[in-house]
Amino acid sequence: MEDRSQQVLAIGTTFFILAWIVVLLRVYVRAYMIKSWGIDDWIMMLALACFTIYLVAQLGGVYYGTGRRDKDLEPPDIERALRFWYICELFYVIASSTLKVAIGLFLLRIAVNRTHILIIYFINGASIIFGTAYLCVVIFQCSPIHTFWTIRPNNEHCLPRDTVASLTYAASALAAVADWTFGILPGFIVWDLHMNNKTKMVVVVILGFAAIGSTATLVRIPYIKSLKTLEDFLYETTDVAIWSTIEPGVGMTAACVATLRPLLQKVFHKTGLTSNSRSHPSRFTPNWGSSANQLGSKKQGYIRSPSYSHGMDTLRADGSGARTTTTVVGGDGSSEEHIFPPAGRNGAMNISKSVEVTHVTETAPPRQHHERRSDDSLV
Repeated sequence: MEDRSQQVLAIGTTFFILAWIVVLLRVYVRAYMIKSWGIDDWIMMLALACFTIYLVAQLGGVYYGTGRRDKDLEPPDIERALRFWYICELFYVIASSTLKVAIGLFLLRIAVNRTHILIIYFINGASIIFGTAYLCVVIFQCSPIHTFWTIRPNNEHCLPRDTVASLTYAASALAAVADWTFGILPGFIVWDLHMNNKTKMVVVVILGFAAIGSTATLVRIPYIKSLKTLEDFLYETTDVAIWSTIEPGVGMTAACVATLRPLLQKVFHKTGLTSNSRSHPSRFTPNWGSSANQLGSKKQGYIRSPSYSHGMDTLRADGSGARTTTTVVGGDGSSEEHIFPPAGRNGAMNISKSVEVTHVTETAPPRQHHERRSDDSLV
C-alpha cells in the first residue's frame, strides 16, 4: 500500500509547533520587552490563526486519506478527506496573503524613503487584491460547493482543472515576487543609514529573512500540475499539500525571527556571550524601542537601559570610578526599534552618552616655604 500520509503529518506537526513558538516569542519581545506592539503584530497573529486552522484541517485530511490512493480508502473517507482538503485550500490562501501583508507592514516601520514606501504599499495592495480574487475562485470553483468533495474536484460542476492550476501558478508567482521584493528591499532601506558596514550587513540579513519563504514557493510551483489529476487526487497532490505547509510556515518563522534581536541580546548578555565594553565601548542598547519613545513625534524621549550599561575604564589608570550609560533619543512613531537605533533628521543615529566620573582628591605632602613674621625676620 502506497502511503505518504505520514510525511504530511510530520511536516504539519513540525510547523505547527515552530510557528507557535516563534510567534509567541515575537509577542513577548514586542509587547513586553520593547513595548512596541503594532498593526504588523496584529496581522501576524491573524496569519497564525489562519495557519493553525489550515494545519488542523490538514491533520483531519491525513486521518481520513490525504496522501493515500483511492483504492486503499472507503468512499466515505475519501469524501471527508476531500472536504478537509477544500478547507485547507481556503485557509492556505488567507494565511499566505495575510503573512505577506504582515511582512510589508513590518518593513513600513523602518522605511523612510518614499519610493520604498510606495513599493511596499504596491506589493501589499497586490497581495490583498489578488489574494481576495483567488480566494473567491477557490471558494466557488464548484457549484454547488459541496460537489468538490461529494463527487470529485474534477466533476462537471467545477471549473476546469487547467483553469484552477493556471490561477494557482499566478498566485505562486506573485507570492514569490512579493517575498523576493521584501527580501531585497531592506538592503536599499539601510544603504544610506549612518552605520558601519558590518552593522548594515547584520540588519539586511535579519530583515531579509522574509525572503526565505520564497524558496518554498518556488519549489512548490512544479507540483501544481498535480491539481489537474483525474485519479487518486489525494495521493497525487501530496507534494502540493506538503509544500503548501512549508511555504507559510517558513515565511512566518523567518518573519518572526527578524523581530527577536532584543531577546537574543538579552540571552547572550546573561550567558556572558556578548563582548565586554573594552572591545565595544559604544555599543547601543537594545531597549530603545519603546512605543512611547520613538521617532517622528515633536516630543522626544530618552530610554535608559541600565542592565546593558558598559564600563569605561580609560579615565583612570586603575579602571575604577568611571562608568558610561548609553541612551538613545527617540520619539513616537519609530519603526526600527528592534533592529537598529533611530536616526535623526539628517540621517545620523541619535545616540547620547552620559559619563559619570568619580573625582578622587589626594592630600598633597607639605612643602617647605618661607613665612614672614611680624618682625620681618625670615625663618
